Amino acid sequence: MISRILVIADGSPVSEQALIEAIHIAKIFNSTIIGIHPMPRQDPVQVKAGREIIERYEGIVKGSGLNFEWLFVEDKPGPAAVKVAERRDVDLIVVGSLGEGGIKRTLIPSAVEYIVKNAGCDVYVVKKKEPLF
Repeated sequence: MISRILVIADGSPVSEQALIEAIHIAKIFNSTIIGIHPMPRQDPVQVKAGREIIERYEGIVKGSGLNFEWLFVEDKPGPAAVKVAERRDVDLIVVGSLGEGGIKRTLIPSAVEYIVKNAGCDVYVVKKKEPLF
């Protein structure tokens, strides 16, 4: 049973793809989706932008007939997702990946990599989809 699904809400196209996948799964199990908006530090501009993203995600989820909870987390995306998942007893984290490789991945470890290595629950990684046209 998957009761709670966590999604990182950063407004990027790949995080929106992750949200859509989370909705598909949540509909099967009638799960609650928890959207987090991580940021290294909170300032009024970041909070305002984050609130707009979260409200857009909330509209999409609630429009699908599902429950949605959200919160801001003052941390980097990877650690934020792992901490919230543990505290909120999340069953699944759905996260988008840009699929970076090579030297860029070596120099800048991704949030996805951190989540996969450290999460105490299952993680579903949604790869970036290229537009058809």
